[in-house]
Amino acid sequence: MITAPRVKQNIKRVPEGYLVTVNDSDQNSKLIINLAVQIARTIFTLAILSQLISILGRLQIIDLFVVRLFVVIITIALLGLLWGWSKSIYASIDQILVNLSFSAPELIFTNYPVSLGEETSILFRRRLRSGKTIRESGMVNATVTCEECVTCDSGDSSESATENVFMQRLPEILVPAYESAIEVIFKVKIPVTSPASFEAKNNQIKWTLEVALDFPKLLKETSKFNFQIQPQIFPQTASII
Repeated sequence: MITAPRVKQNIKRVPEGYLVTVNDSDQNSKLIINLAVQIARTIFTLAILSQLISILGRLQIIDLFVVRLFVVIITIALLGLLWGWSKSIYASIDQILVNLSFSAPELIFTNYPVSLGEETSILFRRRLRSGKTIRESGMVNATVTCEECVTCDSGDSSESATENVFMQRLPEILVPAYESAIEVIFKVKIPVTSPASFEAKNNQIKWTLEVALDFPKLLKETSKFNFQIQPQIFPQTASII
């Protein structure tokens, strides 16, 4: 039997099956650092532009109309920058609050790794902390994707190309209100004609499950999990003499 090289991932055996978690274990620290950088950049830009406008206002050699026109242009450009930065800051704060309210998203497979041609049940779960409950219902969408990534080395440079080999959108699932966790079960069947997971220096075949949560006034986010698909396993039969 041919076996594919194992793909790096966070997986462990639990009573319910095999637990696969998101690879990024230090997300909150990265979000906080990114938020601090965005706020510092905004304050620095405002300080520099306010000083520049103040200097221009004191110069008597420049025509007043030119100064006003320059101030208007700078103000419009600044408002555009502030709008983009404020949305980014809001998104970072919102994600930090979500991570403080919820435990990390996780997948639990009934069997692992999954074989080509096999049907399996996958539980997606994200628990609320401190005994809280979800006050409004929401929808959960999921997509199974197989991608082949190829890297071509030519001298001092390299080029990468990615192709979707397989993609399947799973049925949308409604999660009712007043639950202590977001829990849904997906039934997934991997086509026997698809390629198994593979990882080499210049070629990779990756299987992912992307889960999108849409809960009004609570959270809208997407979690992406890597999982392994092995070649089809045929049952051994006794030889006939």
